[in-house]
Amino acid sequence: MPPIQPPSLVDRAVAIASLARSPFVCSACRHRQQLSTRANPNQIKNYAKARRRPLQSRSASTTASVTAVNAKREIPPGFQTLHASLKALETDAGIYVNTSQLQLALQGTESENAVTRIAVLGLNGQHGARRLTRALLADPLASESPWERQLTGTDGDERALLLRHGEQADIDDRHPLVKTIPISSPILHNHKLEILVHTISATTEPSNDGAASFLVPGLDIVNSASGRPATVTYPVHKTLVYEEGLNSLGTFATIDAHADQRHNGQMFKGVIDWSWSISQQGITKDQPMSPINLALAEAGHNVFRESLENSVEYEHLWFDAGMPSISGWLAEGTEAQPGAIKPAIRRLIQTICDTANQAVQREETARLAQEKAETITVSAKNIINQGISIWAENAHTELRDRLDAAFNSKSWRKTKWWKLFWRVDDVGYIASDILQRAWLVEAEKEMIWISGRIHQSGLLGPPKLRPTPVPDPDDEEATLGSSPREVSVEDVVPKASMADFTEPPPVLHPWPQHISHARSILSRLTITPLQSLSQALLLQTISTNVLASSLSALLYVSVSTTSPYEAGAIAAVGLVYSLRRLQKRWETARTEWETQTREDGRRVLRNAEENARDVVREGGMPEVDEVGRKERKLAREAVQRVEEALEELRG
Repeated sequence: MPPIQPPSLVDRAVAIASLARSPFVCSACRHRQQLSTRANPNQIKNYAKARRRPLQSRSASTTASVTAVNAKREIPPGFQTLHASLKALETDAGIYVNTSQLQLALQGTESENAVTRIAVLGLNGQHGARRLTRALLADPLASESPWERQLTGTDGDERALLLRHGEQADIDDRHPLVKTIPISSPILHNHKLEILVHTISATTEPSNDGAASFLVPGLDIVNSASGRPATVTYPVHKTLVYEEGLNSLGTFATIDAHADQRHNGQMFKGVIDWSWSISQQGITKDQPMSPINLALAEAGHNVFRESLENSVEYEHLWFDAGMPSISGWLAEGTEAQPGAIKPAIRRLIQTICDTANQAVQREETARLAQEKAETITVSAKNIINQGISIWAENAHTELRDRLDAAFNSKSWRKTKWWKLFWRVDDVGYIASDILQRAWLVEAEKEMIWISGRIHQSGLLGPPKLRPTPVPDPDDEEATLGSSPREVSVEDVVPKASMADFTEPPPVLHPWPQHISHARSILSRLTITPLQSLSQALLLQTISTNVLASSLSALLYVSVSTTSPYEAGAIAAVGLVYSLRRLQKRWETARTEWETQTREDGRRVLRNAEENARDVVREGGMPEVDEVGRKERKLAREAVQRVEEALEELRG
């Protein structure tokens, strides 16, 4: 749209003549005139009574803003798909979009000629922004209006200003943060605009959304509950930032750096007010930065209001002030076309989609970075696997050498079959001593070191320690000034604690317990039977010898022809048989126990090695965020539906 040009002399003369012939009459006065000419006196009295009703009696529909969120409107048929997509975006991607900004976009789809809201933000104060707004909206053909004096005056009201086209009776100025001023402005009426005048700090840094954060200026409010300051966002479609002088060029550089290149400065514009004339050659409304001279623009208004003959001087001052590019930017994108959405509203919706996509991408990137940080590298796992291989080799060597030395030791030789007669009670002690001193002792210690390496690399979680006991409230000591408690049975008979009956739970060590558990099981399941077998065999041998000796003596006494040699032969046969059976069965049991001890050691080492390698292979993997992944997928799909609906309107 071409920039708004000042009216020519012919147009001004025609306008003044038309105003002289037909002065401006508001709708209420015109309706009263019609009643006075056509209605009877009773109707006039009823109408007068209705006009004298207080403002509080107005219904919500009368006092509601044209951009009210709760006002129900009939959605145009061409906008219903886009409106439904924006509603779904609020549901599926609510955490990635600004809710108030999305509500403003929804309002833009409720009418083909929806209101466009523009923010004029002054750096570190509203005064300059108010002057700029007055210069853009003031009618040079008319005298100074009350709203112009209200803008330039100092009434002590620090609320933001919202300028709307209308009458005072149609405005409900009870908002605690925004003061609404009705004005009669052709620009606001023809383009259906709202102007929000507020301030912004020069130290404010744009958020991660870039310059899109300037589309939701914040209104400061004090929390009534906690007394702490808070910020309420007031979204707009376009933002104009005003700065007087060159004191805050850093802020404008930030705006220029974060400006969305897709819209080429159509949604954000910075204005620098300095005190010399501005050459309009090469300056367009789409540039993100524009210099102006606000004093020249105000002087042009004053000169033209003094006399219509100063129109040429007014035009020179207006162009020298650099105002045509600003006024053109103000009205750009606000034109309504049948069946199409306004460009300013379209750009706002596109900005919401871009912001949502950026937020989803940032969360996705942060999650991937977190997963990468939690993931153990392959090189670290290879180093640990190499350590496990060395440990396994050393453990098997230790098992072979230490058990060979133990089974050839003097203590194990004490369990020979012919020494059982005086060493039978030492079998269990000697076997237990071999398991405790020679069965994978160093391998168990090295496994603790390997487990520490695995835990240090992050492949294991923190150790589970014994829970802290909860103190008994009955054991609390009396304090000074407290009332004495009543005497109970526990004061006479000691109260038994649960610790007297239950054993405290053991501490769960953060290393594998394969070797210690296997040693305990091997000791419980093999040493006791070995001890019992030695005692049983010794008892059988002695019993057999006693029985054979008794039979030999009985034969010698009962049969007179039996010689002592014959009777002794029977006793000798019994002795040889019992000793041979003792030797055979006991040596077989000792050999089997030695073999079982070796094989169990190898099996335990193999299981421990496999378990450690499984931990290294499967450990160190980050927890998959399935819920977050699903939410991000739904958000992307919702944004895609909005963009498709917006593209259909473009076509």
